[in-house]
Amino acid sequence: MRTLLPAPHQAGSPTRRRRGPRLAIALLAAFVVLGALTLTGLRLARQGTLPGAQVADVQVGDLDETALAAVLDEYRDRRERTPVTVTLGEVEVAAPAADLGYRFDTEATAQAVLRRGRQVNPFAALFDHLRAFLGTIRVAPEQHVDAEQLEAWLVRASAELTQPPVEGSLEFDGAQITRIDPRPGGVVQLDVLRPRLRAALLDPQADRTVRAQAEPVRPETTPADVDAVLAVAERALAGPVTLSRDDTALTLSPDQIGAVLAVDRDGAALGLRVDPARLAEVVPATTLDAIETPPVDATFSVAGGTVRIAPSQDGFQFDPEIAAEQVLALATGGGPREAALEGVVTAPDLTTADAEALGVVERVSTYTTEFTAGQSRVTNIHRIADMVDGTLLRPGETFSVNDHVGERTAAKGFVGGGAIFDGEFVEQIGGGVSQFATTMYNAAYFGGYAIPQHKAHSYYISRYPVGREATLNYPNVDLQMRNSSPYGALLATAHTATSVTVSVYGTRWVQVDSITGERTNVTPPPERVRETDALPAGSERVVQSGREGFDITVTRVLTFPDGRVEREPETTRYLPEPRIIERGAGAAPPEEPDAPPPGAV
Repeated sequence: MRTLLPAPHQAGSPTRRRRGPRLAIALLAAFVVLGALTLTGLRLARQGTLPGAQVADVQVGDLDETALAAVLDEYRDRRERTPVTVTLGEVEVAAPAADLGYRFDTEATAQAVLRRGRQVNPFAALFDHLRAFLGTIRVAPEQHVDAEQLEAWLVRASAELTQPPVEGSLEFDGAQITRIDPRPGGVVQLDVLRPRLRAALLDPQADRTVRAQAEPVRPETTPADVDAVLAVAERALAGPVTLSRDDTALTLSPDQIGAVLAVDRDGAALGLRVDPARLAEVVPATTLDAIETPPVDATFSVAGGTVRIAPSQDGFQFDPEIAAEQVLALATGGGPREAALEGVVTAPDLTTADAEALGVVERVSTYTTEFTAGQSRVTNIHRIADMVDGTLLRPGETFSVNDHVGERTAAKGFVGGGAIFDGEFVEQIGGGVSQFATTMYNAAYFGGYAIPQHKAHSYYISRYPVGREATLNYPNVDLQMRNSSPYGALLATAHTATSVTVSVYGTRWVQVDSITGERTNVTPPPERVRETDALPAGSERVVQSGREGFDITVTRVLTFPDGRVEREPETTRYLPEPRIIERGAGAAPPEEPDAPPPGAV
């Protein structure tokens, strides 16, 4: 019997082939276990960032969370402050990145850095740990661009960058002309610029200067258009231009013409104009004064009771707009370069025709009051009469003495004169003008004219007609006359050393009668006694004798041509004028010595 022994193993047998893969798997498992244990140890040992960690150009390795946040905050501030510049040709616009909407998220970026080496995937985490010791771990920054803010900035920047086309024109320096030929401009292409700006904002390594592209915009004018206007300009500056009025000439030299010329454009058409404002500046003031004349109103005068009218005259005013048109036409027309100056004719307020139509042809009324010559009050009466003389009232107009004359002052030629204050006659600048007011009041009264405002004296003064008189005191006591007639009313005054007269000239339009009533409510004068050191004790003197007070009514009767009658009663209350007595309060006069006895020496 034969015993069969097993044959020895040969290389390449199945048994040997199975042993190799098992070993590899075992080694890999051991490596994984070892790596996992190593990773676990590293994760437990390291709480901050991995060595070699980097965000953009900032090293953030081996930092705890607080230090990491500080480093990233500094990076954020630097990035958001970094200017971004957009250029187009020679024009550029720059602004900090934050103004364009760039935002860097510090917290999100810090979390991304801290996650490196702590991923759920152990192989990825292990790989980061290995890279931390062998190289650099780059972490992308968490950042974005606000689209609305970027778009708003783009619109503003494009407005600055857009280069409008240069149109053909001319520039003048005196008589020298500089030609400006047209050239194209460009409008920023936002669709091209927008992505370039986003890239410059988000890429830490990108160039912060971005070049914009422009779409060409052609000018409307051509060099031929410039040629045409240049020929006209050269003709305009070929010599002086003269505008004359009467004996005054306004001559503009070629340099002055160039100073007032400008080029206007209407589409592709270029033309010249003269700037009125510049023209006004080059006209000498002395020439302007000689050229311009104010209008002169027609005026009335009375001589020997006859009314005469001095004719009105039109005025002339220099008008830069009109003169500019003349200068341009003369300078560019190719004909004579001289012409009569045109301007604005200014009409007077009262033309000769207007004056004639007012019907101031005769004396309607007149009134005269008298005074003692040589008194200071006479100066005031004459002065106010001269100031009122020649005043013309058109139908419906009202004349106010206070408004016309103003305050009576020494500067206006008035002096001290008699006036009434608190029932006593005193000295006052302008005193005596009430006599003129009374005279004028009666002239208006008997002319039939309305008297809307007047005031009688508080005390009756015998030199004035009772109940038909007026006083003045600036500014609260006035005399006003309204021309209630359908014709003009001319106030004419005259005076002598002892009288003043006020006449009204126009056309008689109403018959005037006056009825003076009886005095009623007669009141005796009160007596006032006042002491004075100027008199010896016990003596008296009468300073003012006093006068009775009373009421009186004066009625003006107006009879119109159509037979209509109007009655205008006016009641005046005159206060009793006090009797003023001064009584001595001084020392008693020395007594006369007794007569010596007979035979005394």
